[in-house]
Amino acid sequence: MLRNYEFLSDENYQIESLDTIIAEKNLPQVDMILKRCGFARRTQQYSLRHKAYFKLVNAQKVSFDIQIGGVHWNDMAYLDGSMLERRKKKSFFYIPSDNDTFVMLIVHSILGKRYFKPKYQKIIRSIMEKSLNREWATKELTRILSKKNASRIMNCVKNDQFQRIPVYRLILLFMIKKPARIAIFTRLFFRWLKWKKLFRPAPLISIIGPDGAGKSTLVSSLKNVLSEKNRKVEVIYSGRGRGQMLPIRTLGNRYKSAEKERDKLKKPNMMKRRVLYTCAAPVFTADLLLRYWISIFPKRIAKKMVITDRYGTDILLMKYVSYPFKKMLLGLFPKPSITIYLHNAPEILHARRPEESIEELKRQLDLFDKIHADIKIKTASMRYDTTKAAEEVLKRLMINWEL
Repeated sequence: MLRNYEFLSDENYQIESLDTIIAEKNLPQVDMILKRCGFARRTQQYSLRHKAYFKLVNAQKVSFDIQIGGVHWNDMAYLDGSMLERRKKKSFFYIPSDNDTFVMLIVHSILGKRYFKPKYQKIIRSIMEKSLNREWATKELTRILSKKNASRIMNCVKNDQFQRIPVYRLILLFMIKKPARIAIFTRLFFRWLKWKKLFRPAPLISIIGPDGAGKSTLVSSLKNVLSEKNRKVEVIYSGRGRGQMLPIRTLGNRYKSAEKERDKLKKPNMMKRRVLYTCAAPVFTADLLLRYWISIFPKRIAKKMVITDRYGTDILLMKYVSYPFKKMLLGLFPKPSITIYLHNAPEILHARRPEESIEELKRQLDLFDKIHADIKIKTASMRYDTTKAAEEVLKRLMINWEL
C-alpha cells in the first residue's frame, strides 16, 4: 500500500521515493521481488520497522521506503496493520482509506515533520469536507493522543487553523502516554548514534591502476559527479610523483639520473641495488603515510569524502623490492572504503602512455592483479567509465553510509 502516490498520476507533483506499508508476513516476498528487479537493501537503519531499498537508474536514485505492519514513528506504531484491510484501490495500486489517510497525515505531521506541510493541509481539509467518518477519526486520535487533544485537533482542522495545533506538547504526550515507548525510544536513540557514524571518518575512495589507465581523468570526473549529488568531496594525490612531505624527491631524482648513466657504462650490481631500494621503500612509505595522516585523515574527520589517485600503491610498483615486503608496507595504510581498479591490455595502455614499455605495463598489471579491489573496470571511454564507476560508488555509499 502506497503512502505517497500523487506524482504517479499527476505531473504537477515532484517525483519522490515510494513510501509503502506492507504486512510483516510479506517482507520475505517483497525482499525477493525487489532484489530480483535490481534493488539493493541499505544497511539497517536505526528504525527496525523501516526497510529501505534503492536502485540507481542513470545515476538517479529510485527508492522504496517500507514500513512493516502499519505506520510508525521511531518504531512506535500509531496505526497498526489493520489499515491494510481497509485499503482502497487507485488505478493500479492500493492506498490507505480516506479515514486512515486523515489520521496518518495529522499524526505524521506532528511526530515526524513537526509542522503541517501545505500539501498535507490541503489533503486533510479535503477529506474532512468530503468523506471523513468524524466519529472514527476522533476515536483514533483519542487513542493515539487524548480525548481533549483529539477534539482540539478536529476543531483546528475544521477552522483551517493548523498553526494552533501544539505540536511539541503533543510529541511529549505521545512519548509519556505509554511507559514502554520511553524504553523503545532509548534503544532507538543508541541505534541512531551508531547509524549516524558520528565518529567514523567519511569514505576514502582510492583509484588505482597502471600508467595510462585513466586514473586522473576518472578522479576528476568522479569528483564532479559526486559534487552534483551534493556530496562534499576532496581530491588528494597520493603517489610518489609529487607532493612529498619528506625531502626525498631531489635526492631520489639525482640518484635515478646517476643510476641511468652508470647502467650505460657497466652491468649493475643487482644485489646492491635490491638492498638500496629495499632500504628506500620504508622512507617512501613514511612520506605517503604522513600525507595520509596530515592531509587525508583530517578531511575525512570533517565529513568530506576523499578521492585519491594511487593511494600508496606506488610502493607496490617499486622495482628490486620483494613483493612480501612491499605488501607488508602497503598494509600499514588504512584500508580505503572503496577501491576502484582501472585496467586494460598492455598494448592499449602503451598506446596511451608511450613512455612506458609494454613489459613494464605487464609488470604493473601483474602486481595490481594480486591486490583487492571493490570495483574493477576495463577502461573503454571516459563517459562510460565515469558513469559505471559513479553508479557503483553511489550504490556502495547508499548501502553502507548515510552521506
